[in-house]
Amino acid sequence: MATAFNKPAVCPILIGRTTDLATLHQIIDQVKGGRGHVALLSGEAGIGKSRLVTEAKTYAATHHFLLLQGNCFPADLSCPYAPLLDLLRTYAAGVLTATSTSEVTPFPREMSPLLPDLVPLPPDQPLASSPDPEQEKRRLFAALAQFFIGQARKQAVLLIIEDIHWSDETSLEFLHYLARRSTAQQLLFSWKKCSNRSWPRVTSFT
Repeated sequence: MATAFNKPAVCPILIGRTTDLATLHQIIDQVKGGRGHVALLSGEAGIGKSRLVTEAKTYAATHHFLLLQGNCFPADLSCPYAPLLDLLRTYAAGVLTATSTSEVTPFPREMSPLLPDLVPLPPDQPLASSPDPEQEKRRLFAALAQFFIGQARKQAVLLIIEDIHWSDETSLEFLHYLARRSTAQQLLFSWKKCSNRSWPRVTSFT
């Protein structure tokens, strides 16, 4: 008798990841207590990093964390703020759906250059003709940090960046900028990357 395999076979038991999962649970508990963390999950492709992230998200959700996730793709190496744009647009879609109005924006006006379709400038405010790139970057970094830290002050936040090895340099620079300013916030960064390790490894930074 032939058996049709029309459904994916997913093992409901996480095998061989007890130590890593316990580490992630401990980090989440510490963040809930107001101590910021960065957790880097690294290892070869296909060895269980995404499953560990899923388990961490499930545990964080039971502790009433706000889950924010941005994804990186190979083409994003040359696209400034790519994973952050992915994260912010996903977040905004949920907020606007919940409020049932396009007139509400969850972002400060300073983020208009990054998200012009979501944070339009008032018609009487002209755009700067030639802003200094470094000054504009610092202004956007401050606005982005204000947004994430503001969320963390309302509830604990788990901020996930998938496949960070494909991230652009500007996003990496901002994530380090934000991490340095979030050590006393309920904010956990989970960065997942591929490496030549044959086993997933969780590294925690405080």
